[in-house]
Amino acid sequence: MSKVREYRLKARLSQSQLAKKAGIDDRTVRRSEEDQPIQDVKAAAITDTLSEALQTTLTIDDLKIIIYAP
Repeated sequence: MSKVREYRLKARLSQSQLAKKAGIDDRTVRRSEEDQPIQDVKAAAITDTLSEALQTTLTIDDLKIIIYAP
């Protein structure tokens, strides 16, 4: 199980809820959970949203999000 999915479930959020709270597309959340690369700004939005939901400080590295490098 991906770390994004693990923390999302701990926060009791669906993929759609996480996406809406983070201001990103559902597909981006899905891609991050499938260990596919996403933009750094969107990775930061996911990280910030999960940190807030869980009242802790998470980093992109904690979530093992793969950043898209053009």
